[in-house]
Amino acid sequence: MKENEDKHLEEFAGKLMNETSLERPSTEFTSKVMFGVLAAGKGSATVYKPLISKPFWFIIFGSVISLLGYLIINADPQAGGWFDSFDLTVINSKFLNRLSAFKFSEITLFTVALSTVMLFIQITFLKNYFNKRVKT
Repeated sequence: MKENEDKHLEEFAGKLMNETSLERPSTEFTSKVMFGVLAAGKGSATVYKPLISKPFWFIIFGSVISLLGYLIINADPQAGGWFDSFDLTVINSKFLNRLSAFKFSEITLFTVALSTVMLFIQITFLKNYFNKRVKT
């Protein structure tokens, strides 16, 4: 049954192909297409615009640094803070003693510091790479 339907479809397609002639494009077809391609190529590309501008980031970082500087300069070590209202005697003193006795080795500290520096270097290289890739 399936083969019979396929034969009928092939015969029908063959009749349609024989009855119709090949269409020829107009003489100006190529020039019209190229004009359309050139006109479409002159469109404006989407330009990346960050949500927070660079001057505003500088304002944020400056505010944080000035706040930290103010707190460091004007901090009174004798004054009680809002942590004094918490009762920390509930925490097991053995746990606190073990936690305070825990020390990192120098190799671990150097490894963490070096890894952090390398991470920041990698972030800057990747950011520059993707910025160049977006521009092209």
